[in-house]
Amino acid sequence: MENFDFVSFRHVELENGFWQKRYELNKAVSVKSVRDRFEDSGRFDALRFNFLKTGKRPHIFYDSDVAKWIEAVAYLMEHDRKAMHEHEALIDELVTCMAAAQREDGYLNSFHQQIEPQNIFQKRGNHELYCCGHLVEAAIAYDKATGKRALLDVMERYLDCIEKAFITEKTAAFVTPGHEELELALYKLYRHTGNEKYRNMAEFFLTNRGKVIEDTVYADALKGCQDDVDIYHLREANGHSVRALYLYSGIADMALENGDKALKAALDSVWNDMTSGKMYITGGVGSTYRTESFTVPFDLPNHTAYAESCCAIAFILFALRMRRFKRDAKYGHLIERVLYNALLSSTSLDGRSFFYVNPLEIALEEYGRETAVPLKNRERLPKTARQEVFSCSCCPPNINRMLASLGDVICFDEEHAVIEQYISATVHSTFGDIRVAESYAISGKVTVSSKAYTADKITLRLPEWNRGHTAKMNGKPIYGTEKDGYITFEVPCDFTLEIDFAIAPRFVASNPCVRANAGRVALTYGPVVYCLEGVDNGPRLNRISVSPDAVRDAVLAPDFHGLLSIRLPGKRDCDCTQLYFDAQAANTSPVQLKFIPYFAFANRGESDMLVWVRRD
Repeated sequence: MENFDFVSFRHVELENGFWQKRYELNKAVSVKSVRDRFEDSGRFDALRFNFLKTGKRPHIFYDSDVAKWIEAVAYLMEHDRKAMHEHEALIDELVTCMAAAQREDGYLNSFHQQIEPQNIFQKRGNHELYCCGHLVEAAIAYDKATGKRALLDVMERYLDCIEKAFITEKTAAFVTPGHEELELALYKLYRHTGNEKYRNMAEFFLTNRGKVIEDTVYADALKGCQDDVDIYHLREANGHSVRALYLYSGIADMALENGDKALKAALDSVWNDMTSGKMYITGGVGSTYRTESFTVPFDLPNHTAYAESCCAIAFILFALRMRRFKRDAKYGHLIERVLYNALLSSTSLDGRSFFYVNPLEIALEEYGRETAVPLKNRERLPKTARQEVFSCSCCPPNINRMLASLGDVICFDEEHAVIEQYISATVHSTFGDIRVAESYAISGKVTVSSKAYTADKITLRLPEWNRGHTAKMNGKPIYGTEKDGYITFEVPCDFTLEIDFAIAPRFVASNPCVRANAGRVALTYGPVVYCLEGVDNGPRLNRISVSPDAVRDAVLAPDFHGLLSIRLPGKRDCDCTQLYFDAQAANTSPVQLKFIPYFAFANRGESDMLVWVRRD
């Protein structure tokens, strides 16, 4: 079984383009905004262990929120430590506090030590192992960025405590984490230190899942915490979608380390289950807010879609691991879909506020309509505006760390370089420096070049939306060899490869089993999903219909961070005073519609929004 690897973001320099702007926005604005809100809300105080002094009560997941923010800062420090100096000072302060507060047995958790010491390792749903996992990942990142081992030392002592409580002495009241994450963190630590103990601990938690009767926060719903089957009998994606995707990532790590074909086959089944019936067009997953979970195939409601921002990130993490098994374009297709849509929609255009939930439809008339129903009993609908912080604020720092390590997704080193994502950057690969220059989501064009390339071939992923392409090598037409969704070119050591993927707007339909999308179409332009907003097209967007042929009259214009808005003709149902009337009497009026990138919605005030539009 093959085991490829991607070129780390540490060896990638983003260059002028759409994604560098988003990277810099994250670095200069979002990370600072999250820091400010975490200071206000007491998250940093939790890890200062000063509850008795401030009265700011820590929550069971505060440690993980701070850990992801630390990890993001560490990733940014790899390329610009000077710019992160103020944040580094805060991290050092927090590490000093954590080291001082750590118990003699190695235990470290701000909530349990300050609020519920009697429940240490007694309540499976209390996120202790989840928090530990994120702190481990933060410790590794900070050690790599700064050479400061203090946090890593703290976490290794904590892991000794966990090993004793769960594996050797078995004094804990449960066996596997209620919220997965520690498993993949342990594999990361194993690779960082070479210590087999961490690999063995990861395998303990993975192989025991679904084998023992465990308490679950979801009462009798074993699927909620992925407790229904052991990892070798996984066939479908179930339960809390972030927990599930972290679990699948950990299983992929185990399969990669051990060359386990049975585990790989189980993951293939899960992948196919998600992507063939449980994934939104945006790449979002998790279709119900009740337990934030997967449901059944083709159940993809738009106005109540959950599609949590953390799911988008977890899906990319899982896809990167699956890509390491083999060269298959479906993994790169997924990453591209998530990057431009489900991930980007999570953050406001100014970088200061975030969505936890990413719906595909907002109809303002639904809000407040249950006038006789008590507020607490009304239908739960998505937020119509992003927020700077949430009571459960797992997503903002997760977004910070994802964008800070964006370079991970661009290139794989195999027998030669394989370009997976078209993001303007210089990649310092095994085969020499490779420069990617693109206007991918605007013109569909990419240039890949090198001055001293040491392999004789280079491979590029053909986009899922590609319907024909042309290529030139050093100014002359060239034809490559296509296989498994990729195209391979023979290249000299000094080359400039230009490829045009013939981008064009097009409408797509969904499987007719997706009831929410019956008779509807969605507009896409290359990797970007588009939507209508009421601010451009008026209220009650369900009155609008459009013909797929309207793309022939599309007018494209620069908008929204350099990407395009698309204007094309459609129809609107005329106003009517009757509740019911003869269908033959129905009439419409022509309208000029403006579609914007889905990720840009909810940035111009409260407004209706719609991805799937009635087909004329």
